[in-house]
Amino acid sequence: MQSRTDPPRHNMRDMLPIRTFAKSRIFRNMASLGLLQAANSLIPLIVIPVITRILGADLFGRVSYAQNIVAYLTLLVNYGFEYSATRQIALCQGDKGKTRRLFWAVITMKICLLVLSLIVLWGLSWGMERIQADPRLYWYTALINIGIALFPTWYLQGVQEMEKMAWGNFIIRLSGAVAVILLVREAGQYRLYPLLMSVAGIVTGGGVLAYTVRHFGLGCWRTDRESLRETAAAGLPVFLNNVFISFYALANMTILGLYADDTALGHYSGAQRIIMALNTFIIMPVSTALFPEMSRRMSANPDEGRRFFRLSLLWASAAAGAASVVTFAAAPLLVRLLLGPDFAESTALLRWMSPLPLLVMAATIVTVQGLYGRGLQRYAPWVGLALSIVCIVMNFSLVPRFGAGGAVWSWITAEILEILIVSIILKAAWKKTCST
Repeated sequence: MQSRTDPPRHNMRDMLPIRTFAKSRIFRNMASLGLLQAANSLIPLIVIPVITRILGADLFGRVSYAQNIVAYLTLLVNYGFEYSATRQIALCQGDKGKTRRLFWAVITMKICLLVLSLIVLWGLSWGMERIQADPRLYWYTALINIGIALFPTWYLQGVQEMEKMAWGNFIIRLSGAVAVILLVREAGQYRLYPLLMSVAGIVTGGGVLAYTVRHFGLGCWRTDRESLRETAAAGLPVFLNNVFISFYALANMTILGLYADDTALGHYSGAQRIIMALNTFIIMPVSTALFPEMSRRMSANPDEGRRFFRLSLLWASAAAGAASVVTFAAAPLLVRLLLGPDFAESTALLRWMSPLPLLVMAATIVTVQGLYGRGLQRYAPWVGLALSIVCIVMNFSLVPRFGAGGAVWSWITAEILEILIVSIILKAAWKKTCST
């Protein structure tokens, strides 16, 4: 057994040349996840230049606000399984019975949460004027959560088998984009835009679920109370943290909608869509592909896991930093090409948002790879709660005075605070490990 004073023994995989890494499973998963996120983010960006020119800033803002409200319901449906269940699947490989029970427990819970989300939307329709004024828009938008409930991304991430799913998702998302471009021809059809995207998500989720069950021999729908209790307990801290952290992006627009009209919401949403597409395309493939490997390394050897974490943070932040610089420099061109002349006011907002790819990448690595991978999920809700309070207070203070700019600076401040707080927690945890 190696003592802590001995020179560290590096895993041979850490010493392999770049050519070998390019052939490794983790690289293939990153590439597959890149394709998956292209389907989820870049393909909608193909649709946006068409939609923004048809709908204009006002109707685009109205649709975007509906998507913003439904995003809260999506958090409920996901419940944190994208990380908690991924970690459980990654750690129980080789035990087919346990894997099967865990799979169906997560699917059962996601469908129950889907039903609950629809009940919540029905309740909100009685108290929110925007929903009362256009209920069909919100219900059409909320249908996307059916596909999200069915889509077993968490399982395929856990077993590190993403390639076929990525290709299938890419083809179906592309079909949905083509349908939107062909069928949405005038401003009065603005509700058809979220409806077609929801249908594409449902087809994707159902198809990938059927493929996963058959390909991995997961059998018939069967679960038990113990598996349900285990998955619920594991996902709760991540769910609470996701809820709190999502206020950085979601609450900004929600609160802005209390003070601004649909046109201002459209300008803010246009810039936000570009940033979110960059974040999704650059950050999510890296984070989700690294997570199973990071969990294993940190569980097996904390010292090795720490070195792997630091190296991952360095390279991921460098890539995201380059994206931030390019976004700032190319903001006028991006707005003109992707949003159109009706969105000129989005240029300044996009430049203010340009640091976010770097900040979100760093925050995602320290929280997901560091905190979750280290098994420190218990701290996540408290971090998220503190940051969400800061974000909400800043939004209510800044948005009435500075409009959309206040929402942007609230988001940036929350991301910086997340990086600082989680880094302090990780440093304390590693110091405690080294002293024992």
